[in-house]
Amino acid sequence: MSYFIDTENNFTVYEAPKNGGTTLRLWICYAGTGELTRSSDSGYYAGTSETYKMLKEWGYVNGAFKSTETSGKVCIKRDPVARFISCFYDKAIKEGRLNVTIDDFLDNYDEILESHPDKMNDGKTSYMKFHFASQTYHFGKDINYYENVFDLSEVATGLKKYLEKKWGIELPNLHARNSKSNKFDLTTSQIKKVKQIYSVDYDNGWF
Repeated sequence: MSYFIDTENNFTVYEAPKNGGTTLRLWICYAGTGELTRSSDSGYYAGTSETYKMLKEWGYVNGAFKSTETSGKVCIKRDPVARFISCFYDKAIKEGRLNVTIDDFLDNYDEILESHPDKMNDGKTSYMKFHFASQTYHFGKDINYYENVFDLSEVATGLKKYLEKKWGIELPNLHARNSKSNKFDLTTSQIKKVKQIYSVDYDNGWF
């Protein structure tokens, strides 16, 4: 998902896949219901299909960046290389939805994403293209559009405090998913290719 518009409290929060969205969505659900939803297949808080249905009803949107009329706007950024590693680990290694080596993927990035059959829930948007899309796709080109730009490392601190102030509640500390900070290392050549793919994010300050 990409952004949540809270019309009642007049702010919008933008995220991108692998940028702390699971924690954000669980906090939104907690603010709305007073409960945390634990996934049925793990000991971690990861949400369920009902969680996503509820979020959409409340104003969470899948899609590219779109400006809003709310007075408050914040986003969660992440180093593009670290984000790519997390995306590739999830989709290729953990879930097995990308049956390619990392070198094949980097050398044929656009072709592989264009031809991948998986779609988002709307039945139209490419699932893989959405997940690997640049942060510019999710946040836009103007960093000055936001009153606060939180790094992924600040989700449990700065973003949490921001949301608590907006909602007037205390949010729980979460360990949303069982993820490793360093899933694997890239070679110097691979890092160069990743930076070329996400050059637009470096140009726009999303790093």
